[in-house]
Amino acid sequence: MVPMGDNFSFQCANALSAILFIMAGAQLLWKADVPIARAYGFMMCCVGIGSFSFHATSSLVSFMIDIVPMAVTAAMMIFRAMHGLQAEAGHRGPHAETHRFCVSMGAAFVAVYTPWVMMQTGISHFKVWGVWAFLFGSMGAAFGVVSLILFISEGIFWGKGGRDLMIAIACILLGLGCTIHSFIPGFCTGWRTAIPLHAFWHLFSSVTANRCGHVLDTLSKLVESMELRAGTEMEMPKNKRTPLILRMVRDALPSQFSM
Repeated sequence: MVPMGDNFSFQCANALSAILFIMAGAQLLWKADVPIARAYGFMMCCVGIGSFSFHATSSLVSFMIDIVPMAVTAAMMIFRAMHGLQAEAGHRGPHAETHRFCVSMGAAFVAVYTPWVMMQTGISHFKVWGVWAFLFGSMGAAFGVVSLILFISEGIFWGKGGRDLMIAIACILLGLGCTIHSFIPGFCTGWRTAIPLHAFWHLFSSVTANRCGHVLDTLSKLVESMELRAGTEMEMPKNKRTPLILRMVRDALPSQFSM
């Protein structure tokens, strides 16, 4: 920690490790096939810049600069996850596209403005961070669950998409292990203060972010193939099926004939 005056401080390891997000995004810009995955990669580069800004100043303004591009990347994932569910259920056309735009943008709006309102009302930084982590994490978890379901449903889980998803899950769990001190105030004391745990969080979460970008790439191509298949079969909007998740819940419940 390097004091910079006016309650600002430069967090050396945390600020410098933010470059990992730029590297994660640059790799996607170079390797991803579909436009939304490349756009996701660009926003990951912005996440790296925002993270550096926050850890280089420790200011509340830079906190907002940090979380806005993160919320945008989460909105992209929600958009494609909802698109996948719509394609599987046979919901297509302008109305379906409007719905997924509204849901993804609304989720990002809530994820950004809720912490901002909390800060303006004087709520502690610890609680603000916890709420933001919950909102952002929920969006990422929803994307992961939908991707997992669709990969299994379409029989491609054992391919590249499934491997990327499993790597992303493993790394985010390792990253969460490095942030346990954020959930337990006073835990990071003594010899633990010498370990740059948040920098390790940057390492593991940047790998997760990169793999999520590749999952987004795979899911986008899968959704495109699902819609092409539906068009080949001449399915009409009136032939919409019950959404996949609702069918899975229905099938999991015991029927009256099995009682």
